[in-house]
Amino acid sequence: MKINLALFLFLFVHFAAAQNHQKRFESIDVQHYIFEIQLNDTTDRIEGKANILVKFLKSSENLQLDLIGLNDSTSAGMKVKNVVFDGKPVNFIHKNDKLKINFDREIGSGETVNVGIIYLGIPADGLIISENKFGDRTFFGDNWPNRARYWLPTVDHPSDKATLDFLVFAPEHYKVVSNGQLENELDLGNGIKFTNWKEKKPISTKLMVIGVAPFIEADLGRYKNAEVSCWVFPQNAKEGISDFAYGLRPLSYFSQTIGAYSYEKLAHVQSKTKYGGMENASCIFYAERAISGKQKIESLIAHETAHQWFGNSVTEQNWHHLWLSEGFATYLTHRYEKFYYGDEVFKSGLIDDRKQVIEYAHKKMAPVIDTTVTDYLQLLNANSYQKASWFLHMLRNKIGDKVFAQTLQEYYLNFRDSTVLTDDFKDITEKNSKQDLDEFFHQWLWQPGLPVLKWQWKQKSNGEIRIKITQVQKKVLFHFPLEIKLLPQNEEKSQVKTLEVSDRKTSISIVPKRKIKDIQLDPDVKLLFELNE
Repeated sequence: MKINLALFLFLFVHFAAAQNHQKRFESIDVQHYIFEIQLNDTTDRIEGKANILVKFLKSSENLQLDLIGLNDSTSAGMKVKNVVFDGKPVNFIHKNDKLKINFDREIGSGETVNVGIIYLGIPADGLIISENKFGDRTFFGDNWPNRARYWLPTVDHPSDKATLDFLVFAPEHYKVVSNGQLENELDLGNGIKFTNWKEKKPISTKLMVIGVAPFIEADLGRYKNAEVSCWVFPQNAKEGISDFAYGLRPLSYFSQTIGAYSYEKLAHVQSKTKYGGMENASCIFYAERAISGKQKIESLIAHETAHQWFGNSVTEQNWHHLWLSEGFATYLTHRYEKFYYGDEVFKSGLIDDRKQVIEYAHKKMAPVIDTTVTDYLQLLNANSYQKASWFLHMLRNKIGDKVFAQTLQEYYLNFRDSTVLTDDFKDITEKNSKQDLDEFFHQWLWQPGLPVLKWQWKQKSNGEIRIKITQVQKKVLFHFPLEIKLLPQNEEKSQVKTLEVSDRKTSISIVPKRKIKDIQLDPDVKLLFELNE
């Protein structure tokens, strides 16, 4: 095998970074962040103070955080002015986008300490300072996957969750929205307003954001203890409030079908996120141009709301297991649409998803859990969303509706406000279903591709039907049940047979009760496959 030196060095650096984070994951656990951010209208430079409460799981004399440093050629990036520990300045090294803080003593295993950091700079990313579509200046956090480090000193990895406070000082003509609940909003005079939002549940840095703009805020109602609201730009306030009118419904649906909502409120926010929607905990950001006033974003609202359970409260421990977030949100959105709009809408959504999975497989043959990816934005693909959703659909059909519902509820209850890997979900599924699911998880999540089927059938003079199924995809074979629907000639009642397919070629003979005019594969949309005609 040949590998060019540049690629080798690239992979080696990312592998080393992953290894370094694993050591950090085993050594420290951030408990709470307090971020004080000063914004202004004359420059994009922010001034920040961070107080970070850290529990040490192993003894150490230093702490390493992620923070993008100052780039002299662009003048963007953060410059650390001072670090304080035990009430006095301590030495630090800010190099290669890592902030290493050297303590003047050893921090013991189990000890919790507070570190203060004073810094400033122009965010190159992460905090998007720009103009909205109406020309108004806005500030929006957009941290996924690991872009919090552009403006916040953090352990910028989904495995480390913490509670937080945002203390924002901004010109008085802005309103500020963030995670958690509003603790204080105070006019300080001289045109400055102070806003404090507090998130009491631990969340990953990918979800820690502020939105600062000349918002119109509207109350959408309440579900139990959670207030639901929308925050929209004043020029399209009517359209925004109309589009977000569905904001309460998915919160109610998922609370009843999965478990109690984890956060203090739910805000739907028109924003400058680069994504169609970003599921920040209790504070969902939507692309500004999604707002039309035509109420066409209900499925998007449902998807981002489903993330509050899976992705936010139950968080993938590393990015390669993103399907535990995006696959769940995609499939739960289909279940939501089935509940409100019926089975045909549900099946139509699955069929559309299957087409996207097939198209992606033709471009790139990769598993859902693709540990080779180092540019995490590449994980935003049909495998993480649609194929993972299909995996859950097939799993539900395999273990049954009741066991599937029980498994989702137990999985959420066990790992609420925590982090997970795929095996955590698999263990609960196996326990509840009393099935060995090693092969099922492996072939659909860890193995690339999907079944590509070629088939033919004929009916003999004695009425016997002979059906031949061939898996024509290269290399790997899949094992799956395939439903076959026999359609009689005279609009009589059809028959459905299930064929277990595991070999390259599988045949079945059926003697139907009457003459058959046609046969359908997978009539009830239960299998992810491509038909080779």
